[in-house]
Amino acid sequence: MAGLQDDVKHLTTTYNEAVSKLDYFILGVTLAICAYLAQTNPYAKLGANKETFLLASLLVFASSAVCGFKRIEAMNKAIRMNAVALEQPEPQARAYFLDRLNKEPAAQRWYAARNYLLGAGLFCYLATKVWAAYQNTGWILVH
Repeated sequence: MAGLQDDVKHLTTTYNEAVSKLDYFILGVTLAICAYLAQTNPYAKLGANKETFLLASLLVFASSAVCGFKRIEAMNKAIRMNAVALEQPEPQARAYFLDRLNKEPAAQRWYAARNYLLGAGLFCYLATKVWAAYQNTGWILVH
């Protein structure tokens, strides 16, 4: 039975490390996308033009980065709350902290928001590029 507990602890540790590395990687990629778009996008007055839509896609990616930061923060908070719960000598206090931990799925909400915003940012960027190509050839009339 002790061997099984050690296996569970090892798998849990490996999983948590992998999730953390993935979060940092996705955040780094998102920030690189924001830096690239901020440097390469042309900017002009706001309106129904290519530049405004490119700015909107940059803002969507920046929002995704904020969600990525908030997810990492929520994960750190959850780990700390779990440690506090495990430090409690009384089972009732431990159960209270673990119940509180289970009622706060903030990390999962930030995870979903980050991923949806990444997808939306990609869609916005690609749609803007396609729209701009048709606008330049005269298929879409803009006054």
